[in-house]
Amino acid sequence: MNEQTHGRNVRFAYFGLVYLVLLWINAANVDFAAAAASGYGSLLFLVNAFVSYNALYLLPALLLTWLVARPSLWRRLRLPGGAVWAPNMTAVLTGALTTLFFYANAKLHALYGMFINGFVINLLITPGGIESLGGSASSTIGFVLIALAFFLGHAAIFIALSFGARRFASLPTGLRRLGRPLTVLLLFSILGDHSVYAYTSAVGNKPEMLELTEGVPFYVGTSARTLFKKLGFEVASPEKALKQQGGGLQYPAKPLEVTKPEKPYNIVWLVSESWRADTLDPEIMPVTWAFAQKAQVFTHHYSGGNGTRIGIFTMMTGLPGTYWDAFLKGHEGAPIIDVLQQQGYQMSLYTSAKFSYPEFDQTVFSKVPREQLHEIDAPLAGWEKDRQNVSDLLHFIDTRDPARPFFVWMFFESPHARYYFPPESVIRTPYRDDINYATIDRDELQKDIVPIKNRYLNAVHHLDSQFARILEYLETHGLLENTIVVMLGDHGEEFMENGYWGHNSTFSDPQTRTPLILWIPGRTPAVHDVLSSHLDVVPTLMPLLGVKNPPEDYSSGYDLFSGRQRDHVVLSDWSRVGYKDADVKITLSEDLGPLGKRISGPHDEKLTPQRAQELFQSKQPQLVRLMQELGRFKQKSRHEP
Repeated sequence: MNEQTHGRNVRFAYFGLVYLVLLWINAANVDFAAAAASGYGSLLFLVNAFVSYNALYLLPALLLTWLVARPSLWRRLRLPGGAVWAPNMTAVLTGALTTLFFYANAKLHALYGMFINGFVINLLITPGGIESLGGSASSTIGFVLIALAFFLGHAAIFIALSFGARRFASLPTGLRRLGRPLTVLLLFSILGDHSVYAYTSAVGNKPEMLELTEGVPFYVGTSARTLFKKLGFEVASPEKALKQQGGGLQYPAKPLEVTKPEKPYNIVWLVSESWRADTLDPEIMPVTWAFAQKAQVFTHHYSGGNGTRIGIFTMMTGLPGTYWDAFLKGHEGAPIIDVLQQQGYQMSLYTSAKFSYPEFDQTVFSKVPREQLHEIDAPLAGWEKDRQNVSDLLHFIDTRDPARPFFVWMFFESPHARYYFPPESVIRTPYRDDINYATIDRDELQKDIVPIKNRYLNAVHHLDSQFARILEYLETHGLLENTIVVMLGDHGEEFMENGYWGHNSTFSDPQTRTPLILWIPGRTPAVHDVLSSHLDVVPTLMPLLGVKNPPEDYSSGYDLFSGRQRDHVVLSDWSRVGYKDADVKITLSEDLGPLGKRISGPHDEKLTPQRAQELFQSKQPQLVRLMQELGRFKQKSRHEP
């Protein structure tokens, strides 16, 4: 046996083992128990999809190795020996990279309920994105060691197979003869998988079977409704197409008419990372709680999404998060900033994260001069940055021109994972000393979720101390008499109440509910036990700034003091839209079709498939109106009526 034949045999055996490793890694994502409960047909469909897709994951590595192994390539390069060693090295590198990628992908899904997607990629490539994760030095070391272990492990496996192939020469050769039959089997498997998917989605007799594929990484379904209809099958009537209107922005719908108030209000706008609604209590946040008793408190308040990007976007614009891309492409700013600038407000904005991640300096704050956007580049902990920014904010107010109104805005980072606080802020023990993202898994989370949450609560207690500095300053300097104070979170934070930790994974209540406190000078203190949204903040403030337009000219929200009560909230993230009312919570994928939907009770209660489908059908008129609202400020393309 020559060296090239030996190498082909070893590579075939090696990729066979890599395939088994991929099956093991990705099996944790897939709910085979739910498939079995749905019936043997569902289980067979899911197993077939899982097996075939894991083979597809290996295709890039196989193709690259095959190309490198071409002798003609090395003859042209005048390196004939390269046809022996280069394919082996390529196999090990691509095999290790493939399994490492899917290991990270599975880890991400286990912790946050998402696979690697545009959001994660954006996080990695945008300045400030990596820092926003809050990873520690131990996490970084852990990631490096795991990656090194993958590459060394794959190299060891390949060397062991190479040694074994020389001792049992006939075994790998026999295995390699299975290559073509396995390829044919894979093609039939993929064809069968997508045929079943297309048929089931067309006739609509078992939609829950299709939802099982959500655990198969990067699964792409197939639609063939027209074909099955032509073949004589009774195709289920599709739910109304829930497509957003395309095009650029036509926003605001009408120019803003503004009459400057005789005595304009100052505005202090305080936003905290990951501020859960249930942390606003006398123990965790005594100062903020006491202030809230004198202000307007909204007890059923929802963010516009489950992440910082959408949370801040929706509170600053009054628009659903689906408009983010259009704002980013056009570098469109928030109209409330325009109004403030037109009235000569002194402005200073602070963040303990980055204005570049997410890209707020290119969206809601795109019209704010760079010198008015303050962030700290020094390698300080989140709580230290919060303290420094509060000091700078108070200095700005102290040295302002008192003859002109001012607007200050600050984003606090203390409650962001890893959850930052100094020793004097500890109110809950035991708490986790560190959170190593590289090694933590779901089982460890379940075991340690109380110490992890205690760490978060200590961070929120520190947040209260920084709010206290600002509130005390405003009160002692008599500024509360003519200053509006806005206090809210960008989103919430989950601690495994619905199976996940953190945010950005689902639209569960812990991830999307946040406090909302409004101090409006002269208003009688009140607790509002009604549904409210981040989308309502700007429509509530604009009339106080002299804007005469009705809210629908520039937002999808309501003036919270107009007497109008909302019956639902809209939620969104990187690729999904959510609808929540008193009866149901519905999540739809980005294309907003009926497949891939998630339906629960209004507070994440589990529903039977039958009850979920009944609720989904009953809410079609509301969903259609929602989709129309999501496209109301977008220009229609030329071919649209």
